Amino acid sequence: MVNSTNGDNKGTGFGKSSGDKLLMALAFLAFPIALAAFYLAMTRLDDTNVYEQGSLDSREAADVAARALDAAEHNNNTVGTILSFLEGGSALLGLILAASASFLVINIRDIRSDLEGQARATDEKVEARSKASEDKVETTRHRAESEMARLSQELETAVKNTNKQIEELTEITRNRIVELTTQITDQLETTRQKAENSFRVLSLQLLAEQQVRARNYDSAIQTLQEAIELDADNQTTNYLLGYLYTARRKFELALQHLTRALQVNPNFAPALAAMGLAQRRIGDQEKDPNIRNRYWAEAELNLLKALDIDKKMVDADGESYFGTLGGLYRRQNRNDDALRAYEHAVEATPNSSYPVGNLALLYKITGKEQDAINMFKRAKEIAEAILDDQPSDYWKRLDLAQTLLVLGHHETALRNYQDVIDREPPVTALKSGVSALETLATSPQSIPHIQDAIKLLEGEIARRDAEEGKSI
Repeated sequence: MVNSTNGDNKGTGFGKSSGDKLLMALAFLAFPIALAAFYLAMTRLDDTNVYEQGSLDSREAADVAARALDAAEHNNNTVGTILSFLEGGSALLGLILAASASFLVINIRDIRSDLEGQARATDEKVEARSKASEDKVETTRHRAESEMARLSQELETAVKNTNKQIEELTEITRNRIVELTTQITDQLETTRQKAENSFRVLSLQLLAEQQVRARNYDSAIQTLQEAIELDADNQTTNYLLGYLYTARRKFELALQHLTRALQVNPNFAPALAAMGLAQRRIGDQEKDPNIRNRYWAEAELNLLKALDIDKKMVDADGESYFGTLGGLYRRQNRNDDALRAYEHAVEATPNSSYPVGNLALLYKITGKEQDAINMFKRAKEIAEAILDDQPSDYWKRLDLAQTLLVLGHHETALRNYQDVIDREPPVTALKSGVSALETLATSPQSIPHIQDAIKLLEGEIARRDAEEGKSI
């Protein structure tokens, strides 16, 4: 921008200087020519006036003619002067023209030189600008190529990374699918195995219940041990084993299995009731009254909790746990509580001789003689009906023997007691029979031959204890 402006200023100044010189030369040349032309014009004007006065007289005409001659001579002199002047002017003009021509040639050369310089400067500027533009274009091209190369490299790297990530993700997905497939297969296999085990366990539980009803407790325990190997945490299996170990007076094992059943569900009513039964029987055999009362208190809490959940609940022998609670109250001499418990038991299992017989017993020892007789007769009918179908049921035969004894059929009663002994029931059944007879012995009205029945059962218990001592 600065170079362009300075060049323009130089060109403008040079033009003004050459023009001024040329104009001054022309002015000097034109000035004498203009004077000569003016003079000739004035002379011609006077001549015109003379001819216009042609109407004058001869004197005047002679004067005019004389003046005209003088004027002509004067004009001739003037013309000569002018011509001389013009000759001098011509020479001067020639000199001026020559000088002007030389000057013009010099100025034209200078102008040409200046114009050529300006042209060269312009060309240089154009070339410089062109070079700058080319350099800029080249720089831009290099930048564009570099940027394209960088972007291409980044794109290639991104594509490689993406492909790598896709491959890794594909591999992870493939491994995850394999892992999930394996897990699902394992879970299906585990589920199938559990289903098979559950079905097998259920079948074994049903078999064990049948064996319990048939009083084959040892066989039932073996069956349930097979079931517990298939599912150690099965609630029902642990409950049944706890119940059967209680019947076999293996209280430590009984409590272990019942505790495991309650760990699965603390509100599992059958296990709570069986726990109460086991605790009551542990208390029954304790000599220390403090320990006995503690077990009995725990038994009462568990039995009440279980019966609060399900009042119709029965044990593996089909007896209401209200009968178990009534037996606990009877041992504590809480006869009123025992009566209410046995009445609930009769409501829950009206066709069982166990609660009816125990309710009759309580009526007997509390002096309700007629109520007692009516209930004993009912218990006799129920027990006989059951024994017709299940003659090996020693519990029902104990109920029948007790009823016959109270109703005065002591010989038939003693034969039924002997039948129970011959079937070799658990010692707990014999001790339960003795406990009931000892309670009946406290009634206001005596019962003939009751001591004979007690001695018969106690003799068998003593024999069993002696045999057990020898085996140890």
